[in-house]
Amino acid sequence: MKSYPLTHLKTALVLAAFLGFVITALPARNNPETELIPVSLRIAPADRYPVPALGDDAPLVSEQVRDNWTSIEIRSGDNLFTIFKAVGLKAAELQAIVDIGKDVAILRKIVPGKTLGLKISKSGELDALRYDINALERLLVTRDADRFVAQREISNPEIITAYQTGRISTDTPSLYHAGKKAGLSDNIIMKLSNIFQWDISFALDLRKGDSFALIYEDIYVDGEKVKEGEVLAAQFQNMGKTYTAVLYEDEHGIKSYYAQDGRSMRKAFIRDPVHFSHVSSNFNLRRLHPIHNRVMPHRGIDYAANKGTPVIAAGQGKVTIARQNSASGRYVVIQHGEQYTTKYLHLSKFANGLRPGKTVEQGQIIGYVGATGWATAPHLHFEFLVNGVHRNPRTVKLPDAKPILAKNMTDFRNTTQPILSRLSSVAGQTSYASALGQSSNDGG
Repeated sequence: MKSYPLTHLKTALVLAAFLGFVITALPARNNPETELIPVSLRIAPADRYPVPALGDDAPLVSEQVRDNWTSIEIRSGDNLFTIFKAVGLKAAELQAIVDIGKDVAILRKIVPGKTLGLKISKSGELDALRYDINALERLLVTRDADRFVAQREISNPEIITAYQTGRISTDTPSLYHAGKKAGLSDNIIMKLSNIFQWDISFALDLRKGDSFALIYEDIYVDGEKVKEGEVLAAQFQNMGKTYTAVLYEDEHGIKSYYAQDGRSMRKAFIRDPVHFSHVSSNFNLRRLHPIHNRVMPHRGIDYAANKGTPVIAAGQGKVTIARQNSASGRYVVIQHGEQYTTKYLHLSKFANGLRPGKTVEQGQIIGYVGATGWATAPHLHFEFLVNGVHRNPRTVKLPDAKPILAKNMTDFRNTTQPILSRLSSVAGQTSYASALGQSSNDGG
C-alpha cells in the first residue's frame, strides 16, 4: 500500500471539517408536502385572563374561536371550576351560574366522556353554556344582562319500530352471544332477559335450537339514532315451549309485560340472581364437596361469574342477615313474607347501605360476586327455602303476580293484538336483522 506524508493527511482532515461546517450552516430547504407542523388542541387562555400552563389532564377542545361554541370533552376529575379556570373565565361568572339554583344542580356532577359547550365573547366573557343531560335533553344557560338564566331543551325524537330474531347455537350458546350476532345492543339484550327472567333461567335452561324474536323502538334525533326505547313485544322458544310477552300500559300509566291471555310475566321471584353467568354446580343432595372431598348436600345453585358481578334480590323482602363467617363468607339472607327465604353466599362485598332490617325490592343489587368462605373460585351460591325447607331454585313453582283486571281485558286485547300479530309474523322470518320502517305512531 502506498503511504502518504503526514502533512497531507492533516490537510485533508482540515478540509473535511471546513466542508461539514459550511453544509450545516446553509439554510434547510423545506418540503411543504412532508413538513410536520405541530397543532395544539389545548385551550389557549384569553389575553385578558391569563392562566397557568395547562397540565396533561387539562380538557381538550375541538376548536378555539371567540363568539363561536367551543366543545370541551369532560375528563375524569374535571369540574366547572377547573374548566372555567383553564379557559380564563371569571370565577364570578361561575358563581352567577351556581346561584341559579336547582335548575343547574346537574352541573355539580358533570360526567366524564360527555361534552360541555361554552360560548365566549371576543372580550372574554361567557355568553352561554350548554350540557347534554342525555340523548334527548340538554341544559342551556345563557347570559341576560348581568345574570344568567337556565332552560332545558327537549328534542322531538322520531320513533321507528324495528325487529330482530336470533337463535341459540353452538357458536352462540348464550342469550348475550346470540343477541350480539343478531345485531342487538347490550341494552336491548338486557331488557329481553328481564322480560323472561321469571320463566327462563338463562344460565340453566338454554338449549341449542332455542330462538327469540322481538319488536322494539329505535329513537332518532335529526336523522341519527341516539338510543333504543321500549321492547314492545317479544317471543322466546325454550326447550319446546313458547313464551310470549307484550307491553301494556293501564289507565294509571303503569307499564308492564303480560302474556297473551293477560297473565303477568312478572313473578314473585326471579330465576337467576346473577345475569349472564353460568351454573358451575346444581342443586344436589349427594354432591362430593370440592374442598372437603366428602359427600355434603349442595342445597342451592352455584353461579360462576367474575368477581364484582352484581347480585340482585330474587324478590321483594326484608334483609334478616348480612354478615360473614368462615364457611359462607359474606352472605345475605332475605325473608319474603312468611313462606319464602333466599340466601346469597360467598359475596366479595355488600351493596352500600345494606343491613339487617332493610327492605329491598326485586332486582335491587344487594352485593357482588366473590370467593369468600369455602369457595375455590368466584361464584354465587344461591339457596331458596319454602317454609324453612330447601327447594331446587330451578324447579320450584313461583307464585304469580296479579293478572290484567277483568275490566281492562277488552282494552288489553284491542291494544295489543296489532303488535302481537306483527310479532307472530316476525317470529316466522328467517332474516336476523331488519326494521319494519314504520313510525310507532302509525296506529299499529
